[in-house]
Amino acid sequence: MRNLFERMLWSSRLSVMLGVLACIVAAFVIFVMGLKDVIHMLDLIWVYIFTGGHDVRNDLIMVVVEILDTFLLGAVLLIFAFGLYELFINNLEAAEKSKAGGKILVISSIDSLKSKLGKVILMMLIIKLFSYFIEMKPQSMLELLYMGIIIVLVALSLMLTKDK
Repeated sequence: MRNLFERMLWSSRLSVMLGVLACIVAAFVIFVMGLKDVIHMLDLIWVYIFTGGHDVRNDLIMVVVEILDTFLLGAVLLIFAFGLYELFINNLEAAEKSKAGGKILVISSIDSLKSKLGKVILMMLIIKLFSYFIEMKPQSMLELLYMGIIIVLVALSLMLTKDK
């Protein structure tokens, strides 16, 4: 009886495959959204070439920032899917043999998964902050000081996530 329960308990880890598949599908959808944004960016480039308007230029910069953010979100979903698979199901042999996979996709513990995800999410936050700074027009010296403090905090967070 105990052996049967332990086998069922061990086999229940395969339910993680639902999460892995959902993350892969979501990443694919996010990448398609990113491609749509790239097409929109190409349209804006075309308009900017012929009109040269300042508003079009600002829109173009914002679209580029959104594209970066979108593709990073897709990368987060893929890293999470690979991490879940490696932690609960099996090692990705293809990733271990690959030059690129050996650097980014080999996940040995929950902590290494959290570390990889944390770094990518930090980059997403930096990109989002950059987009806010583009739109922001400081009205006082205090707001400008706050922006400077935020930049220093971002630099410190990047320094703290650096591998030793």
